[in-house]
Amino acid sequence: MRAKYRVLAKVKKMLQEQEMVTTQEVASAMKLSRGVVSLYLSQLYQENLLQKRGTKPVYWLDLPKNSTFSDLIGANGSLKKVVKECKAAVNYPPNGFPIIITGPSGSGKSYLASLIFRYAQEVGVISSNANFVALNCADYADNPELLSAVLFGYKKGAFTGADEDRTGLIDQANNGYLFLDEVHRLPRESQEKLFILLDSGNFYPLGESEHVKHVNIRFLFATTEKIETNLLKTFRRRVPLQVTLPSWTSRPISEKCSLIEYFFQKESSRIDCSIRVSYGTITNLLNSQFIGNVGSLENKIKLMCAESYHRDNTFLTLNIGTDSDIKKGSWLIKSSQTKKILQCSSSFCQTLLSTLINTLRENEEQKHSLTDQSLTITQFLRDLQQNVAHLAVDEDYTNYLVRELKTTLKIVGAKYGFTSYLKDSKIKQASALIALMQENTTISELAAIDTLIKRRYPRTIYLCKQVQQRLSFNISSTLVDIILLYTVFDDIAAHLEHQNLLGIMVCHGGRIASDICSIVNDICQSYIFEAFDMPLEVSNKQIVTQVNHYLKQQNRDYEGTILLFDMGSLSKLYQQVKPLLNNDLLVINNLTTSIALDLGMKIQHNESFKKIAAEAEKYPKTMNVQYYEGISPQANIIVSCMSGVGLSEEVKRILKKHLNTKITIITMDYHDLKLALKSHENSYFANTKFILTTNDLLKQNSTEVLNIYNIMDRNGDRRLRLLLKSLGEKPETINNLLTSFLRFFTIGGIKGRLRFLNPDKVIPEIQGIVTKFENYYHLDLSNKFKLSLYMHIALMLERLMLKKDDASEIKSKAITSNEKEFYQVAKKIFHPIEVKYNITVNDYELSLIFELFKANSRYKNA
Repeated sequence: MRAKYRVLAKVKKMLQEQEMVTTQEVASAMKLSRGVVSLYLSQLYQENLLQKRGTKPVYWLDLPKNSTFSDLIGANGSLKKVVKECKAAVNYPPNGFPIIITGPSGSGKSYLASLIFRYAQEVGVISSNANFVALNCADYADNPELLSAVLFGYKKGAFTGADEDRTGLIDQANNGYLFLDEVHRLPRESQEKLFILLDSGNFYPLGESEHVKHVNIRFLFATTEKIETNLLKTFRRRVPLQVTLPSWTSRPISEKCSLIEYFFQKESSRIDCSIRVSYGTITNLLNSQFIGNVGSLENKIKLMCAESYHRDNTFLTLNIGTDSDIKKGSWLIKSSQTKKILQCSSSFCQTLLSTLINTLRENEEQKHSLTDQSLTITQFLRDLQQNVAHLAVDEDYTNYLVRELKTTLKIVGAKYGFTSYLKDSKIKQASALIALMQENTTISELAAIDTLIKRRYPRTIYLCKQVQQRLSFNISSTLVDIILLYTVFDDIAAHLEHQNLLGIMVCHGGRIASDICSIVNDICQSYIFEAFDMPLEVSNKQIVTQVNHYLKQQNRDYEGTILLFDMGSLSKLYQQVKPLLNNDLLVINNLTTSIALDLGMKIQHNESFKKIAAEAEKYPKTMNVQYYEGISPQANIIVSCMSGVGLSEEVKRILKKHLNTKITIITMDYHDLKLALKSHENSYFANTKFILTTNDLLKQNSTEVLNIYNIMDRNGDRRLRLLLKSLGEKPETINNLLTSFLRFFTIGGIKGRLRFLNPDKVIPEIQGIVTKFENYYHLDLSNKFKLSLYMHIALMLERLMLKKDDASEIKSKAITSNEKEFYQVAKKIFHPIEVKYNITVNDYELSLIFELFKANSRYKNA
């Protein structure tokens, strides 16, 4: 006997004389060191062979005796609530209360009733010699009189043939349980006769009307039908507890396995012969739809055993399944569960593992679910545990693996959001497999499975590799991938692979990216983002190298990729990463936790890339969003008027009214446009056909820029016509558009734009302001330039009056002496109109007017 089991035997002997023992007491009794005994006791506790209490000192106790309900498969699973309620009903003083058991045919209602009776005996609420009397009401459904006689008994002469007094089942069940099965077949009059018995325990035998009988009975009822439509309401009120048993298909796989094992074990004991069942047979039973539920399962297993026994009863082991299936993998049910006589040598381990690997590979080739693969492994380990006396595996090493694997999984899980899914039982299972397979398998045996799972579960395998890289012990990455996928990640892999967008975070310095990534993944409870913490001095090229390495590891197609980073050149990073992808790319600068979480939730809900990219445009402008190369992914015309967005929108309206070409019209702030022209390469404006402004801009790339006021000149008119013609517009459409522009950019057009100011009064005042500028600077302004000034100043005055000017004051900067002089002169020129309309022409507005004058070639001093 192994040392720790000698310790267990000693503890059990000591517990016969005292309630609990300490580690030191056991060590003294066995004359061993306290440290060695403590290790053995801890292992016995982990194997659920002892229980412990307290801390200093620790007390060791025997396990509590099994309750009757321990025999019920599912008592701690799908039937846990049922068992709890039945126990409460049995123990409720003074005599418990009735229970009705519902559920489909063959689900175990009669068996549960018998367990309730045994439990009542166990806890002492009825005597050990009490009776359990059962009656199937369906047997007497067509003869209510006979049913009454059977239940209540009868007096001599009560009916023809009643030659003597006869007690009924109720008398037999006195001080015990009466179980009425198929109670929905109980006629109405019979239900009514039970009312008084349920209420008081009193009843009259058939033919008796004077002498009442009294009994102390506990009632159990069962039915396959809905009690609301088949039992009287007054009857239902007297049965306070209804419990329902699930169908075979509703039971968890673990319980189905236990039921299959239980019925095979019954047959093994019946014929006193071990039974070997192929994994293929087990799988077929698990997937079968048994109309008669557990009862049909039992009959199916009996028939399978009978057929096999009939074919050949000369062997000590009965084989269920074809020989080829048995060779692939089987489950050995011993005729005596207490004997584990099969010794496991190293070569035998290799044979068993080869069978397991072949089964996993074949399942993977047929694209079985992870649930099937996990079940195959569970059955394999269970088979070993139940039928193998000694495995060629170091137990201490296995425990070491459990500790290391649990610690590593928690670290990796914290970053990738799967900590809550970790289960000790799965980690122990994975450790047991690693310990077995590491010594008894080769990488070449696993290579075929590894190739298949990398193709089917690339995101999950990536997580497996993150775990493997952090393990402190040296182990094959291939082995880790397979074991973790089929054990630890089997429940969540399908969800991980369902994600259709790839998320990446890159931040400079410290653990900023990893911290944000961990927060988002943890809240989403899934691996949404991968994070890279880069040194502060890292270049874009190094970032792209890191991202490229990650992309190559993904080994699958995505609808799109989302790259978040904290600082750097947005357009350059986009241009460098985009060629690495075969999907769309969204790049967002100035990463924040809130934005990352918003994106993470959208990715988790599988929102489309286009929808996410479009909504990203609403993020603060400081975020800098780019999801296509350039100002717009569609062919476009940019309109940017110095006089404000309102004027740009009017120009846009005119263009959309007349143009037949499907082209996007984009309005931009004037300063934003200037910055974009200066800071971006030509490719940024690749889809921009031309730009319309109300001021002259230096041509800084290949994009056509046209001052809209130039259309009043022959050259400007010709340029615009050529641009529109290149878009496919017809001459008639172009003529109508130019006519609308000329009408709009005239004094009449200015009047039409003013909503609150009186144009007849304000336009002469504006003309006077422009004249003062001409006189002061000795200018001879063209009519076209004057018109642009009129339009600009008119819109400015109305905007200032309505306090709708959201432009901030011009930022402090070094200004030229000419510009400084212009501000001083302009303030004096505008002063009378400021007083009249109670407004202030701020420096920002003056800077715009200064730019207009600078653009006029005749203004020499600016």
